[in-house]
Amino acid sequence: MRIKLASTAIAAVCGSLALGVTAPALAAAPEPGRVTVAAAPTALEETVSLGHRIVREARSASPDVAKLGALQQQLRAAAGRAPDPLDELEQALDKLFKDVTKIIDEVAREDAAATTLAADMVAADLKDLPERPARQGVTAPVSVPVPLQ
Repeated sequence: MRIKLASTAIAAVCGSLALGVTAPALAAAPEPGRVTVAAAPTALEETVSLGHRIVREARSASPDVAKLGALQQQLRAAAGRAPDPLDELEQALDKLFKDVTKIIDEVAREDAAATTLAADMVAADLKDLPERPARQGVTAPVSVPVPLQ
């Protein structure tokens, strides 16, 4: 098949027209107030995700206290965005915060066995956390990452 100048020009014009028509729609900012679930996880989902990151960092070969502290601050901020948490959920979040603080303390002491034990406690907290709203009659599904083992 021979490609001629005319067919190249036609292809370029068609491509330009297609791009000219679709580009503004693709480049446009999303409508205000319209948020997709993938773009904005709920506070509980973000809390569980950050908890898993803390467990992963604590179980790493050389856990970093500064990184764990930064993750802890993010965890508190994410949990604080939960609108009026339920009593049972609030108690579970408080336990999670205490266990994360314990991880950071154990990493700072460089006690590997105690760090592993504390990480296991946080992993158990995270496994139980998504079930808390359902126990109090909230029927909205909560999708969370798969717990670390």
